[in-house]
Amino acid sequence: IALPVWYRIFPQYSGYPETMSFQVLPTINEENWDVRLSGSFNLDNVDPITLGLHSRNVSDSSGIAELVHYFDYQYDSPLSFQIHTEFQFDEITNTKYQVELFMLNPDHESFLVWSSGKSTRALSPRELNLDSKGLPFEYKSKMGLEWYQNVAEHIFTKKGTYAIIMRVQAEKDEPSSISSLKMSIGSLQFNVPGRVHGVLGTDHLGSDLFSQLLYGARISLLIGISAALLAVGIGLFVGLLSGYQSGLTDEVSMRMVDVLLVLPGLPLLMILSGLFGRNIWNIVFLLGILSWPGFARVVRAQVLQLKTATFVEASRALGSSNWHIIFRHLLGNVLPLAFATIALYIPGAIITEAALSFLALGDPNTPSWGRMLYSANAFGAFQHLAWWWIIPPGIAITLISLSFVFIGTTLNEIVNPKIRARK
Repeated sequence: IALPVWYRIFPQYSGYPETMSFQVLPTINEENWDVRLSGSFNLDNVDPITLGLHSRNVSDSSGIAELVHYFDYQYDSPLSFQIHTEFQFDEITNTKYQVELFMLNPDHESFLVWSSGKSTRALSPRELNLDSKGLPFEYKSKMGLEWYQNVAEHIFTKKGTYAIIMRVQAEKDEPSSISSLKMSIGSLQFNVPGRVHGVLGTDHLGSDLFSQLLYGARISLLIGISAALLAVGIGLFVGLLSGYQSGLTDEVSMRMVDVLLVLPGLPLLMILSGLFGRNIWNIVFLLGILSWPGFARVVRAQVLQLKTATFVEASRALGSSNWHIIFRHLLGNVLPLAFATIALYIPGAIITEAALSFLALGDPNTPSWGRMLYSANAFGAFQHLAWWWIIPPGIAITLISLSFVFIGTTLNEIVNPKIRARK
């Protein structure tokens, strides 16, 4: 977990490192690799770097190649570092080789951080993904460290020039036979996660929290608007049909509304979310299905008043069908109410989704605001008082909810004549 970068204005955090990441291309120049060869090793190609060892007699049966890259590090000790690269073996015959990776500090002390071990076959897998936090104890013991001690803090002890050294050693497996080795080096990616990063720092995985906050706005708005549209659409249809048709249709619809209104919303959502799967569209569907009954009752009450109006009676007298009257005359009169209700339903859907995500019932693959709060709770942000992880999504949910409440209330005042009359 990294602090926000602006924490460095405080003296006690001024030396905290920012995230440092660079790529070393497989070529020889001042900005990338410096190559040192000894023994029978040759440089078969410069870009990409290709090392070759071709031996026909005992005198030239071994060789060592070293690739060195220097870089400056001007911060306090980091908590970890990562290295990613890959190797391509084009030819290997009667040759035993070993690839090793070292870190060299400004005091010219070298630390072995990875070794392929001696082998006569191509590396499998070809990619190297090294994280200093997961370094085996055999490497730590060679550095004089206990199993619980931090490798990155041990290597990066001071500011200065450091080096990454890749050493390839090769020798004949059987002295009497011809041997050959040809291998290419891929790009090397070096990353040091900072102890300060970005506007809001990082989470437990090193992901940028400000990016999650911005992306979470899109997800939360998508869920809120989609669920509100679905709920109002269903409620509008049921309310119009129930209010105008009356009789058995009205009775069945209202009893269904009564049943849904008495069911506890959040516990039911928790159960259904577990049954249908934690998917963003499943959550939208469930929120919409369980949120329409209240609006259906309001629409029904409005339609009961409108269907006795003079313009409706006139349309019926002219021979208009029930569906023509519903969609031509009644729908237009209740639509303004629907627009206001959509704006008022959106914050409820956003808050409900955040509650489900906080309870680990949201979509685990979608970084919504509720998911940010769940991760903060699950991975120690509350215990460590990492307020920059906790407060921003809470404020974002509050502000966007208040915004839609104000919009919905204003629309309701505009379209509702009773509220206008009171004012």
